[in-house]
Amino acid sequence: MAHNFESKAAKRLVEAYAKRSITEGVFSNKYDWDGVATIRLRSLPTYQLQQYDWEKVNGSRFGPLVEQEDKVQPLTITQDYAFNIAIDKRNNNSTLQAKAAGVIPANQVKYELIPQTDKYRLNAIATGNGVTGFGSTGGGTIQTGVSLTKANAIETIMTSNAAMNNLFATEDRVLFIKETEVIKVKLADQVLGAGATVQDVADRIIKRGELGVIDGLHIVKVPDSYMPTGVVYMIVAKDAVVAPTKIKTLRVLNEHPDVDGAVCQGRFLYDCFVIAEHANGVLVAKSTT
Repeated sequence: MAHNFESKAAKRLVEAYAKRSITEGVFSNKYDWDGVATIRLRSLPTYQLQQYDWEKVNGSRFGPLVEQEDKVQPLTITQDYAFNIAIDKRNNNSTLQAKAAGVIPANQVKYELIPQTDKYRLNAIATGNGVTGFGSTGGGTIQTGVSLTKANAIETIMTSNAAMNNLFATEDRVLFIKETEVIKVKLADQVLGAGATVQDVADRIIKRGELGVIDGLHIVKVPDSYMPTGVVYMIVAKDAVVAPTKIKTLRVLNEHPDVDGAVCQGRFLYDCFVIAEHANGVLVAKSTT
């Protein structure tokens, strides 16, 4: 274990680059995991309408009698992570409070929890976590062989959006798109138009790290390293995904029996699921099969 002791340390901590969460607060939070690790979502299937037989004498004129069934989707939270960091009094004093206990939990959330959670959620969506047969029999759309250029970027995204409209997944939707693919959208021929410049587009639609809205889609840029392998972009209806956080513990123990100093601890229990009945609210556009 290495410790860096200095004759004089700067009083200001140097913070690494970080990105705020791109998935927190986006998805549904209507389901309650309070007191349980698993919830069971129930839904009622529908049945094809029958021709009413008004001439029938014996039996039901409404057609065969069937019992209403129900579907169950069990969702169990699985992601359970923690940290346990000691700050010995000697080390703390030798670095002029640079390891101050109040800073460590915030850093763990900012530089570890947020990126890990974002990556997990994006992968869970891309694979249809919780849905059997996602992308085929279970609902959801996976498009392959997608390649964006500045000539086709807008049309390709709008075509994907139309595919979701045809599945009636018309609720509030978000377009998660890779940073390197965003360039093609910014420079797209359909956006620039005759005589427009890149700066015109930047002034008009690029704000706060977001492009804005295309074809009703709220666009969120995703670092390339966050996006699952082969995925170019994803269109997600907000109510198609649930992202529960069951436990979020952050604490500083100033008196610990095993350490002459403080101990910072944290625990995070979370997960992300696609809701089976709303699986058609997820479209994954991939460059590979």
